[in-house]
Amino acid sequence: MNPSATTVLVLAGGDSPERDVSLESARGIAQALQTAGYAVLVADPARPEITPTADFDSIFARSRIAETPPEVDDYIARRAEFTRVLTAHQSYGIDVVFNGLHGGAGEDGTIQAVLDYIGVPYTGSGAGASSLAMDKQRSKFVAHACGVPVIDGVMLSASALGSGTLEQTIRESVGLPCVVKPNAGGSSVGLSVVRDFADLDEAARQAFRVGPDVLVERYIDGREITQAIVGGVSDIPVLEIRPKSGLYDYYHKYQSGQSEYLVPAPLDPAIAAAVRQSAQHTFDALGLSDYARIDFRLDGNGQHYLLEANTLPGFTATSLVPKACKHIGIDYADLCDRIVKLALAE
Repeated sequence: MNPSATTVLVLAGGDSPERDVSLESARGIAQALQTAGYAVLVADPARPEITPTADFDSIFARSRIAETPPEVDDYIARRAEFTRVLTAHQSYGIDVVFNGLHGGAGEDGTIQAVLDYIGVPYTGSGAGASSLAMDKQRSKFVAHACGVPVIDGVMLSASALGSGTLEQTIRESVGLPCVVKPNAGGSSVGLSVVRDFADLDEAARQAFRVGPDVLVERYIDGREITQAIVGGVSDIPVLEIRPKSGLYDYYHKYQSGQSEYLVPAPLDPAIAAAVRQSAQHTFDALGLSDYARIDFRLDGNGQHYLLEANTLPGFTATSLVPKACKHIGIDYADLCDRIVKLALAE
């Protein structure tokens, strides 16, 4: 494949709470692909008035990741307008879409289904697999059926807050401490660790602000580890994340210097091998494609538990998947190039 004869549309931003992270990911992707020789256009589904453009500044000029996620509106009218932009892909000469969106309609299969319908190749997993992976509870059921260890949990609907039965439900099913989080979402937006029942209602309210379903799981006191998977690459190491203080939340994820990353993770070889196996089993069971990041929690006995599968993980030059790949000699630009080629080969 000749990059100079290939036009890539990089999707950036979008209308999920992970918008700021997506803009930073997409900026890096666009620059890397341009350096590799591709013709690169960028577009933001939340700003459909800016048609696909080679003027990167029109999309990225004011982008930055703040300490807290942005307030966003998922206006259906904007989505409809952006869909019309995508259907005009032939007029822009677009050969493939590099999906740099995170969360929401960019990651839950919505954009993927539109691209499937109009016949445009794109990076990452397909619509059905993306939808399944975004649903934390359903994806864990599927992975667990394939032997992947998962954490005990219970799903809540918004009626649980008004019924007065929330505390009883958690006492009987999960206990404390527990993790309360949106069932569909990323970047730890709306996530809380609850150690006292007096804090449970507020934690649930924060999670329900992000989505209609909330997952409550037993809290695993241990280490945060993750495994990147990239098609055709077999030796990517497990990575460990160590926040400088407290929880690995939105702030510790995206503010420079707030977390430490160990590549490879200092693990017993047998534990590392088991984590890699569970990651691959999860990837295969969910029907994922091209690349993903599979997150786990590791307890004090060396037992790992699946947290979630990220079909469109953060992709700045310092994000976790690029960090892990860099350790085995795959630099950021080469990684972006590989993913484009995987999408075009399908």
